Amino acid sequence: MENIYIEFEKALEIVLSNASSLPTEKISLFDSLHRILAEEILADRDNPPAPVSAMDGYGVRFEDIKAIPAKLKIVDDIPAGKLSKRKIEKGEAVKIFTGSIIPEDCDTVVPVEYTKEENDFVTIEKTFPKGSNIRKQGEDYKKDSTVLEKGTFITPIEMGVLASVNKTHVKVSVKPRVGIVVTGNEIVEPGEEIKEISMIRNSNAYTLYGLVKEAGGEPVYFGIVDDDKEKTKETLIEAFEICDLVVTSGGISMGDYDFIKAILPEIGVETLFYKLKIKPGKPVFFGKRGKKFIFSLPGFPVSTVISFNNFVFPFIRKMLGAQSIFRKKVKGVLAEEFKRKKSNRMEFARCKYVYDVESGEYKVFPLRKQGSGILSAMTGNVGLMVVPIGTDYIPTGELVDLILIKEL
Repeated sequence: MENIYIEFEKALEIVLSNASSLPTEKISLFDSLHRILAEEILADRDNPPAPVSAMDGYGVRFEDIKAIPAKLKIVDDIPAGKLSKRKIEKGEAVKIFTGSIIPEDCDTVVPVEYTKEENDFVTIEKTFPKGSNIRKQGEDYKKDSTVLEKGTFITPIEMGVLASVNKTHVKVSVKPRVGIVVTGNEIVEPGEEIKEISMIRNSNAYTLYGLVKEAGGEPVYFGIVDDDKEKTKETLIEAFEICDLVVTSGGISMGDYDFIKAILPEIGVETLFYKLKIKPGKPVFFGKRGKKFIFSLPGFPVSTVISFNNFVFPFIRKMLGAQSIFRKKVKGVLAEEFKRKKSNRMEFARCKYVYDVESGEYKVFPLRKQGSGILSAMTGNVGLMVVPIGTDYIPTGELVDLILIKEL
């Protein structure tokens, strides 16, 4: 069997090479938050469509305010939405508001706080350079220019931009249905009674559910499957029938009750890789069944989270056609030395981090508790420090790669 116990880079290459694009659908703009745009968006007109005022104040000719104070006659009042037909002559001004179209021959706007109005006249108390406080036509974008690229992650800002170019519906990638299967006799759901000290609550299903939604998928939870080979097989077959991708937790190692690895070839799953030279997350399986795929992740909670972020997250994001498929990676300065006993695997070491505004640097503090079962240590401002194969010591002050696993 090929691709057994391979390095991280090769595994990631295999994952991404198998991620094919999903179909698209048109949805309401109101429903588009956190979806992936599947079309290029062009501007339907210039924005602003004409020169507009950037302030509440008075539109004037610059020639009339070179010498101050300057007393000018108010010849028009232009609220936003009104188009003035007046041409400003010498000695005249218009009362204007933010967003109002600038009338002909007006070339400067004086903010209201530098004026006094009385009896249809305004006194300008401070001069401003020609062109001040006027937004030029097309300052934001020009007609037919690209305002949003295909693959853009839609936030509330992008929703506003889409609305500004008259998009009531947008084309987005269909969310992949991602089946979640958790295995183990010892696992019970939250709210159920713990009858034996050996029983543990099911955190992985809920962590995976959130991770799938965050990546852009539609999670489908199939519940806890006991360590029974036939029940596990039936659940996996059902999951493949319903979903585009299946993610399992537990049952993939070499124990007597780890059935998943044995079941997968029986139901027609082709192995793409199994076991990795990484820590945590060595027993990760990736395979395909026809046009559908499966990731079988380790059962320890931290290993589940890190394995998902390393492989499942970018797989889903690439299926969606997202511009950015990885978690944000930055350079950080190690604030405390890091040591480990073995260096035969790439390690994703958990660490706290802070951003130092003065230095513009991320300060990285490795956690003392690096156990794969200590999920609570990953709350708060926690990231992953990448420790390459062959590295067993990193001194204080060294630059390291830091993955911000809680940021898109």
